[in-house]
Amino acid sequence: MHRPRYVREAERWLRSRADAEDAVDDAFVQLAEEWPQILRAENPAAYAWRVVRNRVIDHARARGRRATVMDSAVFETVTLHEAEDAFEVIEQNLRLFRAIAALSERQQDIVRLRYCEGYSIAEVAFHLGITEAGVRSHERYARQRLREIYTTSAEEEERS
Repeated sequence: MHRPRYVREAERWLRSRADAEDAVDDAFVQLAEEWPQILRAENPAAYAWRVVRNRVIDHARARGRRATVMDSAVFETVTLHEAEDAFEVIEQNLRLFRAIAALSERQQDIVRLRYCEGYSIAEVAFHLGITEAGVRSHERYARQRLREIYTTSAEEEERS
């Protein structure tokens, strides 16, 4: 039921469809082995999300890479293709993605799922095993933190 989304998310992190499918398949093997425990969990979908996320990180490490969704995303934005000054857009995107990397893991997950994957608040809450109010709260604090980091970063670069 969730495999296509898991593979898509893993591919964003690993930048390889084959690696993403391997990571998700490994996660599903682990989930199958732990199925009786998972059924007793408060939120099986949140448990599965953590397993998939951890398997993606394991796959990246096994290949001597760091699992990060933001490194190449700076070059894959719509605004870059429509920009008059592509270098300015790249600089802005780098500041934004560095700021996202400075967020907590939970806030990064919410930003990715909401703005990269287009999940609704209800879907994010379901996958992360938190309430919709929790998603809104984390999202609000993430946006506030991004504004602070992004503004400070831009000011520091202007002084340089």
